[in-house]
Amino acid sequence: MSTATSDPRSALSGMRAFQLRKAGLRGSYASADCELGRRVLALCRSGRGAYLWGEPGRGKTYAAACAVRLWLMRSSPAGCPARLVTAAGLLAEARAALGDRAAFDAVSHASTVPLLCVDDLGAERPTDWAVETLSRIVDARVSAGLPTVVTSNLGVGALRDLWGGAAGKRLASRLAGACERIEVGGEDRRVHGQG
Repeated sequence: MSTATSDPRSALSGMRAFQLRKAGLRGSYASADCELGRRVLALCRSGRGAYLWGEPGRGKTYAAACAVRLWLMRSSPAGCPARLVTAAGLLAEARAALGDRAAFDAVSHASTVPLLCVDDLGAERPTDWAVETLSRIVDARVSAGLPTVVTSNLGVGALRDLWGGAAGKRLASRLAGACERIEVGGEDRRVHGQG
């Protein structure tokens, strides 16, 4: 005879933990909470995105993780209505299955997930394929009115120059139009032991 009982709170907690991992939140990001993240969440709930930029270690990714975590807390534990992924990771997912249905699914999911946070934009190799793939995702999200959060060490103008050409200019312009640009300053939190 089994003495184990089902605890609904424990089951819900387990589903939430799984949902956080599936959304890309691990370690301290799974409990991220900060004023900037709450500000970003408010923008996203209003249908606007955020472009967080500044020097490394200023808390951009932490704020994006906070927005994703709080977004998930208001949603059903089923599915994955938000995702935090690096730009390089997103492109690697699409490239890994190039010509396969999984590549379509990676781009399709990024294009349609209710909240997408693309971390470290500008750290990827700025190939024509990368810019085209990111453009497809951003265009689809803008057309559908879905909020996108971007973190980058580069301002939109510097990102446009890095990507170059008409496609790079167009993508930077789309991001600038869809997102409130927020420069994140302060000290390097990693160097100064703040997280």
